[in-house]
Amino acid sequence: MKIARFLIGGRPTVAVDDGAGFTDYGALLESRGYKSEIAGAEPDRRLIRMLRRGLLDPQFIREQLEWARHSGRNFLLDTGKSAPLLPLRPTKIICMARNWAAHAREGGHPLPDQPIFFAKTDNCAIGSGEAIAIPEGIGRVDHEGELGVVIARRVSRVSAVEAMNSVLGYTIINDVTAREFQRRLAGEGFPWFQAKSLDSFAPLGPWIVTRDAMEPLEGKRIRVTVNGELRQDGLLDDLHFKVPQILEAISRHITMIPGDIIATGTPSGVGPIKAGDEVAVEIDGIGRLVNPVAAK
Repeated sequence: MKIARFLIGGRPTVAVDDGAGFTDYGALLESRGYKSEIAGAEPDRRLIRMLRRGLLDPQFIREQLEWARHSGRNFLLDTGKSAPLLPLRPTKIICMARNWAAHAREGGHPLPDQPIFFAKTDNCAIGSGEAIAIPEGIGRVDHEGELGVVIARRVSRVSAVEAMNSVLGYTIINDVTAREFQRRLAGEGFPWFQAKSLDSFAPLGPWIVTRDAMEPLEGKRIRVTVNGELRQDGLLDDLHFKVPQILEAISRHITMIPGDIIATGTPSGVGPIKAGDEVAVEIDGIGRLVNPVAAK
């Protein structure tokens, strides 16, 4: 099942698709008496409000869609000419470092014996079709295509065995990195947070795919192209630490809440992007996240 947002008739609309086309889920919920549960949130944080109220539980969604099919009312959307919006503005983005063997090697690093992670801030998030803006003088900027894990409920100190109960599903994320700036900061002994958290440096989307429609992850491929040229190509099987292990490690000291996203790491082949380029990240079972690159 896909969970998305579209701009329909000038109105940001929450939509779900269980294989029969996108349904106006916001309108459906309002017709069922849930208006107060979804009102009052900024449009790009509405999914987080809905998560907290249990309205995006896949079984609950299926029950609402079943009611709609027997109601005689038409909630289907014509999304043919509408690009999906940023599905949600994350409360925080926790990113895995060196979680693919080949990528660790290309950076001159050994594989870690425990998960290494850092954070990106919510100002980074943009949707598919929005421009990655490269500031003047920032130097080399790289793409890093990754699988994103969307958290559905509050989780702290969870075991790997129980970790997946806290996951809504998956999306695509591009961990854009100001590489030259990162290396300069690291070389001077400073944290390289700034090089990761520039405005627009975390494209994500185009939607969220629920676990039941995406798992197992094994056998699914991630690819990154720039102007149609293949740059990154890997199987999700090759994640060094798997999603349950990652969530166990993060939640040991950092509480994850609805709307948080984990970026699980990138395969080898990261490379530079510049103004005028188009970057596409594709993951089997999710779709394609496509962003132009522009000068800022």
